[in-house]
Amino acid sequence: MIDYSNKTGRFLLNFIISLGISLLILGLLVNGFSNSTEEALRPRLFSILTHTSLLCVALYAVTGFSQAFFRMLRYRLILASTIERRTLPSLFHLLIVTISRNMFVDMFPARLGELSYIAMLNKGYKIGVDACLSSLAISFVFDLLALALLLLAIMAWQLLVADFQLWLIGVFLVILAASAILLLFLYPVLQWVSRQLHRFRNATWAGKLIKLTEDTAAALEQARQAKIVGKVLLLSLAVRLFKYLGLYLLFLGVVLPSFPNFTHELAAVLVALVSAEAGSALPVPSFMSFGTYEAGGAMALTVLGAAYFTSVLVMLALHIWSQVIDYSVGTCAMILFVFAVGKTSDIEQIRTGKQKKLLLLAGSVLTIGLILFALQMRSVKKMGAFIPPKPGEPVSVVAEGQQDNPILAKLRGFVIWSSNRFGNHDLVMLTLPDRKLSRLTTDPHTEYFPRISPDGTQVVFCRSQELWVSQRNNYPWDTWLLDLPTGKTRLLAKNANVPTWSADGSKVYFQRNANQFVEYDLATGKETVVFETGRNLPLPASVTLETPAWSEIRQTLAVTLRDGKRGTFLIHQDKSLQQVGDGCELNWSPDSSFLYQVDHDKKGNNVFYKVNPDTLERTIWFDSPTEYSHEYFPKISNTGNVLVYGASTGGHEHDTADYEIFLWPIGSPMSNTARLSFHTGNDNWPDVFLY
Repeated sequence: MIDYSNKTGRFLLNFIISLGISLLILGLLVNGFSNSTEEALRPRLFSILTHTSLLCVALYAVTGFSQAFFRMLRYRLILASTIERRTLPSLFHLLIVTISRNMFVDMFPARLGELSYIAMLNKGYKIGVDACLSSLAISFVFDLLALALLLLAIMAWQLLVADFQLWLIGVFLVILAASAILLLFLYPVLQWVSRQLHRFRNATWAGKLIKLTEDTAAALEQARQAKIVGKVLLLSLAVRLFKYLGLYLLFLGVVLPSFPNFTHELAAVLVALVSAEAGSALPVPSFMSFGTYEAGGAMALTVLGAAYFTSVLVMLALHIWSQVIDYSVGTCAMILFVFAVGKTSDIEQIRTGKQKKLLLLAGSVLTIGLILFALQMRSVKKMGAFIPPKPGEPVSVVAEGQQDNPILAKLRGFVIWSSNRFGNHDLVMLTLPDRKLSRLTTDPHTEYFPRISPDGTQVVFCRSQELWVSQRNNYPWDTWLLDLPTGKTRLLAKNANVPTWSADGSKVYFQRNANQFVEYDLATGKETVVFETGRNLPLPASVTLETPAWSEIRQTLAVTLRDGKRGTFLIHQDKSLQQVGDGCELNWSPDSSFLYQVDHDKKGNNVFYKVNPDTLERTIWFDSPTEYSHEYFPKISNTGNVLVYGASTGGHEHDTADYEIFLWPIGSPMSNTARLSFHTGNDNWPDVFLY
């Protein structure tokens, strides 16, 4: 059992509780965001968070500690003018109170967290509420005055560089007016009110409140007479400088890696940060100010010309990073405060019964924190890679012994797939039998899932709405059409993923918002939602429809369901569901006579199964005996006699592992394959057209 009577034991207990609470808060932050934001935004936010500069995060932590230190010195200076110096807490004790207060201010709306400062000083160190209130009030006013001076300095700088922005004058005047009103209230008004209330001091119903008002007014007057205005203003300037310097550095750390063209002009960012603070101070119920903070900051950035959607993402990422740091540090400070107060109260030892309860509490907090944090990190991992894979390098065809494969000599046509060998994924085409490789697209955005039209002249494919998007993210994709003879591309549909063709080439089908299967008429541009979970299917809206494939012959959708219901299914025209099995990438043969899909065999290895659509009987159809036996992306040719697929030697992630492209003449021995790609980059989602 831990011995709490010595410093080592107390430190160990403090560490366990601190770690547990920090993990718990981190998990709650991720979970709270995930549950309160549209699914389409989650992967984008996680991408921004993972790309944030850690150097800027570290600098934010350093500047945060610095502003807390100067804030503590200001509290101490004001308190010293109203109470005896011998009753003042030490610098360390007042610092942990200040850091804790910084955490609680963000936790509650309308700045109710400020009450934590009063409670800790009053209950922990026996400092009068009047002195606490006066130090808080004076600090708040001088914070505004310091902010006004910072804006004045920015305006002066802009005048020097001939880049003056008139809107700053309005912001400056508003802050100055608010400061003047508060000063007017704290001194002439509050003093007058306290004198008027003195006559009712003996009234039992309001006596305590009147006394508190009088004492606070007296404390404010003492502080005024102490002639500390200059020092308080200097300390307030230091607080504001370090606070906004840290936030600005964190803002740059969030913006520059993900949105290099997004505004990061100092004045605009400062106004956005002030607006975010104002939003979080509104009397609106919120947890950790989420929602109100982002609304205030994003509104200011939008007014100043930034894109609204990007502004929301930036402010949300900034808020999460700042909360992770502030709450982790604040929690540790709060725990130190609890044990420091116990020590000052001569509580040196804890009885055995309380020892067990504290240890149980610490263990419970740590366990819950670890579990919640692990679950949230698992959900983050499901979003796929947040950084594009390395392009890799070519592999010698001769070294692989594939220079004269007899399978290819008999084929006439071409294969198209997605490859990252040029950077982010582009579409490439390999002609057969000459094996000439050409690049079809050069857009800097990610492109994947090419599907060749029935006549072989066009290709539909997905293009990401950001430069890099993992294929695990179903949302930020658009469907494009590529005309092979001319090389021209055009946008078909926004927010459209994994497109396929109708048998006659007049329609394109795609997935939208992860839970819709949509039909698109090429002649008219009309879209029709055929199936939608949570609406016309007996499935919750959270269930996603992955790689949907429509059979016009059978009027049935082959699809993989995820997120709430897992497996491969057939969805019939009457909206009834029929489970095929587990696995993924369920698809129809060209004549709809059979289904095929990816699944595991008894040993857990990837294989392709052939499925009878009438009986749903499954048999292993293809399993490569070579080292490239982790098979994915199966697609039958338009002629129905050749299978093209991707395979790796063990890597799994669709858009980052080293997959190679292979051909297999259907019905021939499984070892009878032809390798088409020879590159250590990522190659995926092939389609083949034969004449």
